[in-house]
Amino acid sequence: MNKELAFKINVNYTEMSENLGRSKIRNWLGKAAYFEYILFLDGDSAIKSKDFIATYLKELPTSSVIYGGRKYIPKAPRSKKKILHWKYGTKREALSVKTRNKNPYLNFQSNNFLIPEKLFVQNLFDEKVEGYGYEDLLYAFDLKQKGVRIKHIDNPVIHDGLELNTVFIKKTNQAISNLAQLYQHGKVPPTRLINTYLRLKEYGLLTLFKWTFQKNEEKINKNILSDNPSIPLFNIWKLYLFIQHLKSS
Repeated sequence: MNKELAFKINVNYTEMSENLGRSKIRNWLGKAAYFEYILFLDGDSAIKSKDFIATYLKELPTSSVIYGGRKYIPKAPRSKKKILHWKYGTKREALSVKTRNKNPYLNFQSNNFLIPEKLFVQNLFDEKVEGYGYEDLLYAFDLKQKGVRIKHIDNPVIHDGLELNTVFIKKTNQAISNLAQLYQHGKVPPTRLINTYLRLKEYGLLTLFKWTFQKNEEKINKNILSDNPSIPLFNIWKLYLFIQHLKSS
């Protein structure tokens, strides 16, 4: 079906023989583009606004990166096996434009953004970040260090590709591993997770936190895989993982 559409609507459609990874594929796509601006959209994005393109066009010309945002469907998915991703995304990723602009670099995500082509070829994604997670935070931090502005606007897409709870947990584990490595090499600014870790460390509470988590690990794991997972418990699980990854890397 995609191949047929490519001929009908003048789309340059390419199938890759292998999964290049999130950073490499964005770099490949950006280099293959040949117009003045590039609009990156993840494949699992659903566009609900009829003015989606027009809203971006209103921002042109620009020398900044423009991020449109992300939303999730308002109702919980029918499948409880996808409830964790939906709850986490709704509470932590589907931020208003006002909230995102308070910390534009920390709140940037690469699922839906527009960038001048010349700016992109000078600022590619770091292909050393493999697997899933935090390549967009690294990218935003690099832009900040170079003085490139990230502007947030109200032009979200719907994240339509909810993962199964087990898959989302596995990908989150990979993302936390990436974050730990990036943090140890001083490549990213403190996130909420890193700041919580630093506070525990400052007050000498890391050992107590780990002991408490291990005492309740079975209950926490059971909860985050349940039909009604707790996001605060999920965040505690992420913090414990982060500490463990720091020790092993």
